[in-house]
Amino acid sequence: MLLSVALVLLFGMLLGYICRKMHLPGLLGMIVTGIILGPYAMNLIDESILNISADLRRIALREPLKIDSQS
Repeated sequence: MLLSVALVLLFGMLLGYICRKMHLPGLLGMIVTGIILGPYAMNLIDESILNISADLRRIALREPLKIDSQS
């Protein structure tokens, strides 16, 4: 599981950087990372990450709201 998280973070940052150098949004690189590493292409992401992905999305959506409300 830790290897999957590391792969997603490293490839996401790398492809985000490459996209920004090509004057594209960095988020595009992160989306492409998810497609490449996900179950539809190379299937390098651990199954346990895919099972908790809904919880991770909820956390990712709540954190900016907590930061804004504390300001």
